[in-house]
Amino acid sequence: MADNNLSAADQGHVPVVPSPLNPASRAPSKTPAPTSTPIQREQREKKESLKKRESGVNGSTSNVLGKRKANAANAYPSPQRFNIPPPRAQDFELPKEDVMIVHEPLPLEMPDSERQLYKPIDLAENKRGYRYSRAIADPLFPHKQYYRTTSPPPHYSRLSFEDADKWMHFTTNALVTANEKGWRMVRSNVCAREGTLYYEVKIHRGVPPEGPDPTANGPQPYVRFGWARREAPLDSPVGFDGYSYGITDIRFETMHRSRPGKFFQPKKSKAKSAKNAVGAPPQITLAPEDQDVKEGDVIGLELQLPSLNLHQKVVSGVYNPAVDAGDGFDDPAQALDPGSDIPNIIRDRIPVPYKGNSYFEVLDHVATKPMESYADRMTSLSSLPNQITTTNKDAIKAAPGPNHETPALRTLPHSAFRVYKNGKLIGTAFENLLSFLPPASAPSKTMGAREGFDDGLVGYFPAVSCFFGGIAEVNFGDGANGFWAPPAHISSTRAAAASGADGPDVAMQDAVGIDASGAKKGWNPGRLARPIGERYKEQVAEDIVWDIVDEADFFMQDGGFEGKVGSGAEKVAPEGMSRRLKEED
Repeated sequence: MADNNLSAADQGHVPVVPSPLNPASRAPSKTPAPTSTPIQREQREKKESLKKRESGVNGSTSNVLGKRKANAANAYPSPQRFNIPPPRAQDFELPKEDVMIVHEPLPLEMPDSERQLYKPIDLAENKRGYRYSRAIADPLFPHKQYYRTTSPPPHYSRLSFEDADKWMHFTTNALVTANEKGWRMVRSNVCAREGTLYYEVKIHRGVPPEGPDPTANGPQPYVRFGWARREAPLDSPVGFDGYSYGITDIRFETMHRSRPGKFFQPKKSKAKSAKNAVGAPPQITLAPEDQDVKEGDVIGLELQLPSLNLHQKVVSGVYNPAVDAGDGFDDPAQALDPGSDIPNIIRDRIPVPYKGNSYFEVLDHVATKPMESYADRMTSLSSLPNQITTTNKDAIKAAPGPNHETPALRTLPHSAFRVYKNGKLIGTAFENLLSFLPPASAPSKTMGAREGFDDGLVGYFPAVSCFFGGIAEVNFGDGANGFWAPPAHISSTRAAAASGADGPDVAMQDAVGIDASGAKKGWNPGRLARPIGERYKEQVAEDIVWDIVDEADFFMQDGGFEGKVGSGAEKVAPEGMSRRLKEED
């Protein structure tokens, strides 16, 4: 009788949707149980609990990161609140500066200079599935468990020590990087999400000024640069997979999915017939002096993206090319089509101590099966219908496009990646770049992370990768001297900003939009090409705003002025929650 009651009780807890951890219930087997000795399970590795790791005896800090799974009560669309110990006295102190050590056994110096490159240590480095940023406890934020965003010096746009492979070396200003091993990569602390952003790279050690040496023995120093998303692996070059777009110094080629390509001149024809629209744009034949990117050359990298409104339509699956003919910057800020998700910033972060500093740990975006299939060397986009087989369920069925069935393979209209050399336009490297807003980017399901949320730092980051001693320097344009060799339209933008001119007084073709009828539709600052370095102050302001929004949100969940701090975290989400929350729980 007890067994029958237990069976009935178990039936009430059968999951609605089966999963690897909760398989679908089946009728009991009629086969008699074997009488042999049952197979002994392999003993699992014992790991410290989150509470034990973070409590720290006598104020000690943890030296272990990346061991948690998201498991917290939450109310959509609010960030998660985790069970963490109260902040310690040292958590309220300003963040400590990064520790950097000299390269051993000999100092790593820049060519023709005494400037040294150092290796950062004792950092919470980003790894696959986890992302880290500095945090600080603030008594003004009790409802969000006191912690808010901060950063150590230097306080400007630069290369990120946390978002770099552990073998990358840097100068103290974090603008020059090098690596003496195989391909390794570093991303910046600023990202492009919409509009036209520009930055420069100068090669200090790479292809010699006289060109590649055919008699050289052994590996030679090389550099690649471009734009990369958070999913792009740090132990590989820019352009290795579908999450980054790169440029090589040797042969000066484009690189995406580890496939080299050529620069091209985009078609300017606005013909509406499909007959005139087909065909690849003509490739550009580089002049002899432009066959390679050599030491001393300055390469300008310009990324053009549509508005986040148009981007949201694409990833939501409601983009209509017949209606959404423009880049979206002329649309009202909150104009969304039926079926399109409401833009929101949700940051699921847990503060963790690590080697004397406090960090926010985030379950980061990871590569998805469709993107892995897209980047596979066996995948040929020109013959996809012939590659579809019943044995490979993850094989992509069509080339990427704005209306692709898979969100990760939807492309952005009005997006392009243009390249300049020493101030001269070389050509367009890529058009119709892949979208990045969720659900095109997604965290790991196995770690229990919630999907479909934009944390405000999803986009394309300036990225540099070095090989066997290659050294490169970046210029994000927010320094006192500006860019080294900017093109004319970037120069006019900087001059207008310095003189205080704005609006229609800046006569620039890039600032003129196209409406659905194909006619020009006036000036818009979203189309103004500007330095990526301007994003640093914008990101700081965005972090402040969202920290305040989260605190106000949790304040209301905790009952407002009559409530108790933290009481809202113990409440269960109401029955009327959205379908997405039910699936996530």
